[in-house]
Amino acid sequence: TFLLSSSLLLVGCASSVISIQVPETAQPINVSTYGFPEFAVSKITSSLAPGSVIGGHFDGLAKVKQLNYYAQGAVSEQWESQYKSITNDELSNAGYNVPSSLFESEQSGDARFLIAGTIVNSVLQSFGPLAGNYTEDLVEIRWEIFDRQDRKTIYQTISRGYARIDGVSIEASSVAFRNCVRNLLSDPSLVAALKNAVSAGSFGTGPETEVNFFEGNDSIKSSANKVAEAAKAVFAIKTEDGHGSGFIINPDGYAITNYHVIQGQNFFDAIFTDGKTIKVNVVRIDRAKDLALLKLTGKGYPYLALADSQALTLGQDVYAIGTPVSLGLSETVSKGVVSGIRKLENVTVIQTDASVNPGNSGGPLITPDGRVIGIVSLKLVEEGVEGLGFAISIQEAIKAFKLAPLSKK
Repeated sequence: TFLLSSSLLLVGCASSVISIQVPETAQPINVSTYGFPEFAVSKITSSLAPGSVIGGHFDGLAKVKQLNYYAQGAVSEQWESQYKSITNDELSNAGYNVPSSLFESEQSGDARFLIAGTIVNSVLQSFGPLAGNYTEDLVEIRWEIFDRQDRKTIYQTISRGYARIDGVSIEASSVAFRNCVRNLLSDPSLVAALKNAVSAGSFGTGPETEVNFFEGNDSIKSSANKVAEAAKAVFAIKTEDGHGSGFIINPDGYAITNYHVIQGQNFFDAIFTDGKTIKVNVVRIDRAKDLALLKLTGKGYPYLALADSQALTLGQDVYAIGTPVSLGLSETVSKGVVSGIRKLENVTVIQTDASVNPGNSGGPLITPDGRVIGIVSLKLVEEGVEGLGFAISIQEAIKAFKLAPLSKK
């Protein structure tokens, strides 16, 4: 970000050491219990005028200025990458849901909140051996957090960070930046803004909001064709890369699908067999288990009850419902049996010989009485293998999203 100049300056008022009012570095607020949607670092820029003097190097007992430090203007790719990594690291340490690597954060496709920083002020001063032998940097950054669901900036502030390290080293700038991020994350108004954002809409559900499921459904129980009745709660998901399936778990429109079906998207439509389309938001995700919790706008939806998949027996009849191959085949039902219950990468899955094809991903695997025991996942099926399908146990979704049972309805 900064460029050293070899030009020498005459001693005078303009070359005196700048007195810095040192800000304290506060402890970030831990938000791990709030379940905020994912964050991604969008960009780090600078509003400092190119060529403006931001400090200098001093030496001698009189601390005579030897050269200037100038703002380079634009933040170089190398420094921006380092700043993003620092921000990502501090967000993670404070319990925010962030990408697991810098490469994922570059995509930022799954994140609801984007955070950007602009360097608005910097004082960088280094001192040679006779002048104290240290480097100090004071950085001021204007932060903005953008909510991609509501398409607006929900939070703005300026934080300050200071660092002093031994020797003459540009590393002071990295430490000052880190302290600036820590001071940002210690601000209670930031947490309040995020809470307001997730509670105002259907995208995010904090720990105070409980998502319920039913263990029974009278409308399906009384139906002569329980599988056909269950299919009314299943929908297709159209994405840029293709399509998948999902199913509704309560009348309020909460639904479940595979994470890989909606990966990289926050907003899309649920398409029902009658042609009706409903807007959908992503509420929570669990990458490791390949699961996503969704919310359809509105209420009063047909829904599927969730069964105890731990009580399954081998050879038990099951039905897979979804939209295989094309959107024109929505609510397709295939019958099979439970072929086995396995552990794959620490996730409990149900093996079945029910037909599973592209587009079935995210659809329900149900029992003959219309209750969900699993989430079909084509991701677990090897290409070219027939008669072998897998569904992630519904218990994995219940645990991952902390779903709470209601009495039978």
